[in-house]
Amino acid sequence: MSEAYQAELAHFQELTREFGGVDSYTTEQAVQIIDQIFQMVREQGLDPENRAEFFEGICRIFHIQFVNHEDYARYAQGRYVFAPNHISEFDGLIFGTIIPNIMVVAKSDWISNPTLNGFIEKLFTIVAVVRHDSKSGMKVLRDCIEHLKESENGAVTVFVQQTIADLDITTPEDVATGAYHIAQKGGAQVIPVYCEQASTEHPTRIVFGSPIVCEDKNEFGALWLESERALRDAIKDPSARKPVLCEKHQKPISQRGF
Repeated sequence: MSEAYQAELAHFQELTREFGGVDSYTTEQAVQIIDQIFQMVREQGLDPENRAEFFEGICRIFHIQFVNHEDYARYAQGRYVFAPNHISEFDGLIFGTIIPNIMVVAKSDWISNPTLNGFIEKLFTIVAVVRHDSKSGMKVLRDCIEHLKESENGAVTVFVQQTIADLDITTPEDVATGAYHIAQKGGAQVIPVYCEQASTEHPTRIVFGSPIVCEDKNEFGALWLESERALRDAIKDPSARKPVLCEKHQKPISQRGF
């Protein structure tokens, strides 16, 4: 990479250190971070407002590697609900641009900041959910189902942990069943995906799993966790990196009070 790119990368790393890591930004900090990512993608000779080129750019920034690339490649065709683990503020960018035509379910803060939303809407569709608000939850479900039904090929990304958290502090009760309902009504499969915490210094490895099949929504949380932990264990030589989390995200999900 050019000297100009290396300088932009160094500035990006400085910002992440200043903001306390990769897992807890205010929307104002996120604007600075994403603006810097756009600049780094430009320095690679790519267009950050083009979904495919942006994804190529962040693959270079975070050294993204697909453990089972053949499984990833198949998702360009068909309808899917991606249900990745959530371990950094960059997961939305990764799983919003990983294939064309994705709708991402995100916390309402990301919609409320017009500058931040201006970056995102160039790349993928985002729908906001207000935690513990049933009306908001129902609207999100309808929007996601409609997105899938209107798409011959497309996906919805749902972070079923509902917040950034290590799998080891996640329980089946913490796992939201929205992905299950969206898949049932939208004619799609739920695909568990494990992603290491995004890093500019280490490989960020991604593993796609087999579709989650369950007859009862009450089984979904346990099945998703079982799938995710197996995918994490599939990362070898070396094993999956342990995520580095801020104090807030080290607490069990049920104790966070959001």
